[in-house]
Amino acid sequence: MDRALTGMSKINSRIALVITDQETNAQIKSLGVGLLELRADLFKKLDPAYVAAQVRRRRLLKIPLLLTVRNQKKEGARKIFSDRLKWRIIEEGLPHVDMIDIEFSSPLLKQVVIKAHQMAKKVMISSHYLDTMPTDLGSILKKSLSAKADIVKIAAFAKSWDDVMDMIAFTHQHRKHPLITISLGPLGAVSRLILPAAGSLYTYTFLRKPTALGQLDVRKLQSHLKCYHIPA
Repeated sequence: MDRALTGMSKINSRIALVITDQETNAQIKSLGVGLLELRADLFKKLDPAYVAAQVRRRRLLKIPLLLTVRNQKKEGARKIFSDRLKWRIIEEGLPHVDMIDIEFSSPLLKQVVIKAHQMAKKVMISSHYLDTMPTDLGSILKKSLSAKADIVKIAAFAKSWDDVMDMIAFTHQHRKHPLITISLGPLGAVSRLILPAAGSLYTYTFLRKPTALGQLDVRKLQSHLKCYHIPA
C-alpha cells in the first residue's frame, strides 16, 4: 500500500459513523470507518430483542461497535422514554458490542459502568451541552474519569470562534487522556476536522441524516480530512 493510502487508512480509523437500523451493511462496508455508533434510540422499534438483532447484524461488518441509547432531551434524544426501557435495551445489546456510551447525567451511569466492565466492555461517559460552552471542561473530564470512564466524550455548542478555540486548546492540552471532543453548531463544523488533529480519538459523521448540530456527511468529511491531514 502506498504512503498516501496508508495515511488515509489511518485517518478513516478516527471516523465514527453514526447509524440506525436503516442503512445496509453493503453501504457501510465500503466506507472503511473505524467505529460504528449504533443509535438504538433512533431505531424504528425500541424493542430490546429487535435492537439486539440489529446489533448482531452489524457484527458481520467486523468494525468495532459502540451502543448508544439516548432518552434525555438535554443529551440529544429524539424520543423520550423510561430509564427502565433504556436499561433493558442496554442489557440486550451490550453482549454484542465493544463499547457502550452512557451519559454522565444518566441515573443508570453507575450500573452501566459496573455491568459493562464485568463483561470486559469499554465505557464511554458522555456529556452534552446543546446550547452553551461550559467553562469547567477540566472538571468534566476529571469527574468522568473518576466515574471509571474508559473514554470521555464532551460535546458543547460553540456560540463564537473563541468557544471553538477553547475546545481545541483543551483537547490538545489533555490529549494524553482517552478523550473525544466536539464543538456543536454551524461554527463548530470545522472542529470535526481540527479536533482529531488536536487529540480527539474520534470525529463523528453520518450516512443518511445528521444526528448532531454541525455534523458533516461521511463522504464530505473523508474528502476534507484527506485534503488537510498529512499522511504519516
